[in-house]
Amino acid sequence: PNAPAPTLRATFDPTYDNKNGSLNTVACSNGANGLVGRFPTFGDIPTFPFIGGAFDVVWNSPNCGGCWNLTNPATGVSINFTAIDAAGSGFNIAQEAFVQLNGQIEKGVLDVVASKVSPSVCGL
Repeated sequence: PNAPAPTLRATFDPTYDNKNGSLNTVACSNGANGLVGRFPTFGDIPTFPFIGGAFDVVWNSPNCGGCWNLTNPATGVSINFTAIDAAGSGFNIAQEAFVQLNGQIEKGVLDVVASKVSPSVCGL
């Protein structure tokens, strides 16, 4: 049997909700693993507004464009999102994605169960 997935903290940043936001402003901008060539703006990313930062991303990281499934363990609601930025620990996602996951803003912090899934799930 699989070990239970660890819970990680999710927060939100409305910066990621701007469809015209430039990928030049995030960790996954340029470099060999950058995404700006494929997706000049946040709105170009197939999962928009389900985008944001992940703990395993730094500039030019091979984890840029990683597809994550986040589940709210209290409700069972889950979303898929594309990692385009750094987040320190846990995840920092668009406000719209956070509200879908949590049902509301509340404290702006949510413990989630996270698993990395195939990039094809995120349309990449």
